[in-house]
Amino acid sequence: MPLWLAVVLLASAVIGIVLCRKYLRRSKTVRILGIIICALLALVCILYIGLTLLFVDAVQNRPPAL
Repeated sequence: MPLWLAVVLLASAVIGIVLCRKYLRRSKTVRILGIIICALLALVCILYIGLTLLFVDAVQNRPPAL
């Protein structure tokens, strides 16, 4: 998955959490389920972005080969 797609999915998940809280006021079960799904998607995207940045930094700062 490209990094830009992970950023777009993260933004969509955050927007989804806000919209679930705003528009799903009647059905508490559906609201909680929607928030949980969006939160899990956001967590996966944050982990992916973090690991990608960590690995890119490790490759850029590796010691020179002997």
